[in-house]
Amino acid sequence: MAGILVVILFVFIALTAITLAQSSAESFRSTYHYGLTLSTSGPLDNAVLLIPLPSYYNSDTGTNVTPVNLSRASFSNLDRSDVSVKIENVGGVPMLNISAGRLNPVYKNRIRPIGIMPGQNESELPEPTHVYSDRYSEETQVLVEMEVSMPPTESGHEIETRTPIGVEPLLVPYRIVGNLSNSGGLIDDYYVSPGSSGYVVEVPFILSFDAADENVLTISADLLGTNQWWILGWQSNSYRESLRHEFRGPCNGTYPVRGVLVTGAGVY
Repeated sequence: MAGILVVILFVFIALTAITLAQSSAESFRSTYHYGLTLSTSGPLDNAVLLIPLPSYYNSDTGTNVTPVNLSRASFSNLDRSDVSVKIENVGGVPMLNISAGRLNPVYKNRIRPIGIMPGQNESELPEPTHVYSDRYSEETQVLVEMEVSMPPTESGHEIETRTPIGVEPLLVPYRIVGNLSNSGGLIDDYYVSPGSSGYVVEVPFILSFDAADENVLTISADLLGTNQWWILGWQSNSYRESLRHEFRGPCNGTYPVRGVLVTGAGVY
């Protein structure tokens, strides 16, 4: 009897393992995500912003290739009739070119909560209304970010999330200037979880525009490469690269920006 129970248990474990392996294989996905946000406190005149894109060297073509496809991108608070957004090859490296004769800021009003009186139906309350402007005022005090975002892009292979340098897309051209501390915390104003591995990187932005001396242009670029699969719940591992900087006054040149590249996060 005991022998029969052992056989049944062994068969159950084997079938469970096969089922889980099949579930993992069928649900496995590897994707890249890229997002860009920018805001300016005042107008930028004759603006040309060349911003890093994720790319990698394709040995078959001998060129740097980006997974970003602007035909699939979504744009928020960017008037495409006045602002040009395209991918430009700069010294053999794909970069995002955002240019305009004048790039205006976007401000909106604060939506203040409306109190509900006892017995009042919420559907009877007036709908909040946003008011937008290209300048700060008492009515429009909230600076709004302009956004370019990509839907998840299939990589076509399992992403090397532990050692992406040289094999996976990164925000380029980059220079490694340090290692992440295992203690985590704030590193160059970026929060890094304790125990994280990776690098401090430096990536150039090429900017040209006229602006008031007190103007602040803030740009953030983020890349995430992730593998995801289902085994009794979603599991994943990933690498991510983040850049963020505030540029003050007019700009005309190349500006190195420090960021972080976090590798090997998640389940393996």
